[in-house]
Amino acid sequence: MNQTIPFTLDILVVADNAESLLALHALVVAYGHKASTARSGSEALAKVQDQEPDVVLMDMQRPDFDGFELTRRLRLLHADHFMKVLMVLPVQGDEHVIQALESGADACVHRPLNATLLGAKLRHLAGCQRLHSGFARLAQRHLDIVDNIGDAVITLDAKGHIKDMNSTAHALFDTRTHLEHVLPMSGVDCLSLLGLSLTDLLSQRECRVRRADGSVMAVDVNYKEWRENGRVLYTLVLRDKTERNAIELMQNEFLATVSHELRTPLTSVLGALGLLAGGAAGSLPAAAMQLATVAQRNGKRLSRLIDDILDLTKIQSDQFVLHQRMQPVGPLLQEAMLASQAYASSLSVQLEAEGIDDYGDTELQLDTDRFLQVLANLLSNAIKHSPADEVVRLTLEVTPSALRVSVIDRGPGIAAGFHSQLFKQFSKAEGDNRGGQANTGLGLYISRLLIERMGGEIAADAPGALRTVGASFSVTLPLAHRPTPSPVAA
Repeated sequence: MNQTIPFTLDILVVADNAESLLALHALVVAYGHKASTARSGSEALAKVQDQEPDVVLMDMQRPDFDGFELTRRLRLLHADHFMKVLMVLPVQGDEHVIQALESGADACVHRPLNATLLGAKLRHLAGCQRLHSGFARLAQRHLDIVDNIGDAVITLDAKGHIKDMNSTAHALFDTRTHLEHVLPMSGVDCLSLLGLSLTDLLSQRECRVRRADGSVMAVDVNYKEWRENGRVLYTLVLRDKTERNAIELMQNEFLATVSHELRTPLTSVLGALGLLAGGAAGSLPAAAMQLATVAQRNGKRLSRLIDDILDLTKIQSDQFVLHQRMQPVGPLLQEAMLASQAYASSLSVQLEAEGIDDYGDTELQLDTDRFLQVLANLLSNAIKHSPADEVVRLTLEVTPSALRVSVIDRGPGIAAGFHSQLFKQFSKAEGDNRGGQANTGLGLYISRLLIERMGGEIAADAPGALRTVGASFSVTLPLAHRPTPSPVAA
């Protein structure tokens, strides 16, 4: 009778007949399960509340209530507990089986009792219990993982009603009311809990939400849309930016302070070096002149780095303001080309422009100085990476909704694997010191911030069919209206 079983069950045997109770208890133990007993329905209800068995095996005919009524009461008592009910029916007949199943029983056996059939039923229930225990452990593991995430994780339905939140979200937003992981309410929505609608949360990568104490905090927002039983759900991850913002503010203040403190003595040093190199203190020996020139060149490099850091701290601060106005783009492009001409000539690189005659009158909302700063950075990079006697082209194109300025060179191009790093802080590719202008690793990052502040995009374009070498950087800015090409003389 002892057979291998997939799972050991904790079984409560309930019978109002002493002989039946002993017999069923003996069979359960013989099949390798744990067993306890109850002699009435009232005793069974009390023990279920205390023990929460895996299976209730009952043979009830009298006196307080029969097996059908006991099953109904058990289900009401433990609606959320995975407890199986195996009922022993005193007579054969489908109507009794139907009544047992409708009252909440999971399986039935009949009298006279077939011990082999009972063993098979218990093995089946043990297999079900093993699967359920595995799923329960997996669910608890996932719940523990989510609860130990330091970010707030909240699940909402398509109407913005809160369906679930982890412990971090409870601590941040709702410490006083909702303590269960599956919230027992359908009327609480994200607007009342967080101060933002679902549309606002899904449309922003960064936003400010209201804590439970009424204070407001800045968060990064990430979400995933998924479905359950055909219903759309959204799981949001809200990451508190308070500490990070404070650290960034301290870093920016430190960099700004240090840069300002360095600028004054550096200006004096560069002035003195310039006077020495110019012969103000008399003619210098060749070796001394070479040293002065090296010092002057590196001083200018340090000055450019200080300027970039000051620009960066200004742009990243809340106080940074662009002075934008509507103006034609053509004169700005010509000014940028003229400003870069001397540097291009020093490296024997030619500059050419395309499209300015056709679309130069197109007006954009721009900050003149900052737009020229971006163009100067793109042109100097292109010149620096171009071989001697090559051409750097600046092109202007217009679509019905945007204007696009591209700077194209025929240098070595962007190194494989570096494309994703181009517009990040302090990103420097190998070989960036050509042309006497060392790269601080901030130029493209600052350019991206400036163009984005002006409502546009900056990108590095991949080589196409007509360009297999070199690099191409483009700035795209939105138009307020559709441009009209200037007439071309016949």
